[in-house]
Amino acid sequence: MRTRVMPLKPAIALAAVAALTLSACGGGGSEATEPTEKTPVTVKAGFIPVIDVAALYLGQEKGFFSDRGINLKISTGQGGAALVPPVVSGEYQFAFSNMVSILTARDKGLPLKIVAAGSSSTAVEGKDVTMIHAAKGSGITSAEQLAGKKVAVNTVGNLMELLGSVGVDAAGGDSSKVNFVELGFPEALAAMKAGEIDAMVGAEPFDTTASAEGHEVISSPYLSMSKTSMLTSAYFTSESQLKKNPKLFEAIRGAIDESLAYAQEHPDEVRTQVSKFTDIDKGLLDKITLPSFYPEIPKESIELFDEYATKYKILDKSVSYDDVVWRGEQ
Repeated sequence: MRTRVMPLKPAIALAAVAALTLSACGGGGSEATEPTEKTPVTVKAGFIPVIDVAALYLGQEKGFFSDRGINLKISTGQGGAALVPPVVSGEYQFAFSNMVSILTARDKGLPLKIVAAGSSSTAVEGKDVTMIHAAKGSGITSAEQLAGKKVAVNTVGNLMELLGSVGVDAAGGDSSKVNFVELGFPEALAAMKAGEIDAMVGAEPFDTTASAEGHEVISSPYLSMSKTSMLTSAYFTSESQLKKNPKLFEAIRGAIDESLAYAQEHPDEVRTQVSKFTDIDKGLLDKITLPSFYPEIPKESIELFDEYATKYKILDKSVSYDDVVWRGEQ
């Protein structure tokens, strides 16, 4: 039976209430304007300091935003839920989050829309952006064996628990019998080393650290969802901001898409950017698995996340592609 300590859903609900309250008080962005190099517009964005957003720091450095008249100002936060209210209120024009968090927020009634892709899985077994590691010396060699075991996820009721459940069930186990416990990635590594937990569902750079410490990879769960690369995160804004300023968001999306395409072709430059906004040791940075950076927002990825998040009761109801993805000016 799952153990859910400090579940995310109440946090999302509180964020929803705060955001909707702010929106009702008259928030929602600046007056409509079309940015150009001659008439630049300041755009505020909220990011989590993770490897995935390095593409946009790189795009900002390369001038992809300024070429479109966008003066990008980035603020960082420690969780996707905390970035929702400032987007809905109009304090931030857009923000970054994983796909499950965005779908959950939409499920809770928040008027969020995905405006651009974020990062994608690699579709490479054992070298993906999220993997399940069994603790060294645990004797666990397959995710099937995790039923009845204690498995760490950074946030219960969100992406990592979903991926842990997918990995266990795909291996023939019973995810409903996994004891998922909430631990930050560094704490999970320490707990595995101490024998306090049996496995962890991780993300880079912690997956690379786990492997270096002798913890065995037993599942690459994204490959259990799809044999091809999946969109795992995205940049989102609010419906009210899109309605007020569609031309601005066309420009934002164009800059993001160009940033992603450039990042995909220049992985060494991505690693350099990561070193500028994180404290990752250079020796580790050179070894980590980078996500894929594709500009597309595949319908299949959204539908798969919706299917699995509904199956594992992270979502209360289905969220469709058209519900959550902005198609641009119609």
